[in-house]
Amino acid sequence: MRNSADEIRRRYADKIAREEQEPFKTSLYTGPSTPVQEKKKGPRFNGSFFLFQLMAGVCLFLGAGILFKNDGQQAVKGQEIVKKMYHNEFQFAAAQKWYENQFGKPLALLPDKQAAPQKELAGTEKTDNYAVPASGKVYQSFEANGKGIMVETGKSINVDTVKEGYVTFIGKKDKLGKTVIIQHSNGEESWYGHLDSIDANVKLYSYMEREKPLGKVSPSEDGKTGKFYFAIKKGNTFVDPGKVGIHFE
Repeated sequence: MRNSADEIRRRYADKIAREEQEPFKTSLYTGPSTPVQEKKKGPRFNGSFFLFQLMAGVCLFLGAGILFKNDGQQAVKGQEIVKKMYHNEFQFAAAQKWYENQFGKPLALLPDKQAAPQKELAGTEKTDNYAVPASGKVYQSFEANGKGIMVETGKSINVDTVKEGYVTFIGKKDKLGKTVIIQHSNGEESWYGHLDSIDANVKLYSYMEREKPLGKVSPSEDGKTGKFYFAIKKGNTFVDPGKVGIHFE
């Protein structure tokens, strides 16, 4: 009789143990919040979407090439939009500087620094100081203009680059006449306006070294002196050239 009671107690204890283990088995293998089901899957590579992006990029590239081969009125408008995007959105000089700091080699997609030996470039990149574009005296201040200054110089002298960078604009601007804009690696731009002529070596998107001639100053009304416009732009704001260290007489 005692053996039967012990057997009953043993079976009852085994049943209780099985019932206690059953919820764990359910949550481990079949429950809605099991460890297996909660395991997060990494992002899957979408080959079709990547191919679509690649083909879209190729089409845009070819479309831009065709656009610049056309001389029609609508094509000219499209060309101006593309040029504006390159000028305002893509920072050539900043991208070049970042790439060289990271990898130590020129970025092939950007305009090449054909005229600048690497040793000389390394020396010029060490400083953010600006050179004076041309000797002269300011006769219209930044306060009077709000965007730049007018400088009186000698007759027919050169206007030089104040710092190395990429040419992002060559042409005529309203109230400034013949103008060249250079984009620098720190994101700033230097503007050179009221030029009588632009040097033949200055090409759009070409790389210009520091203190290289851009063009000639315009003659004054009496023909005895010269003049030109100069400005520094940071982002969307023009700043006083004197505040970045460019001082005239």
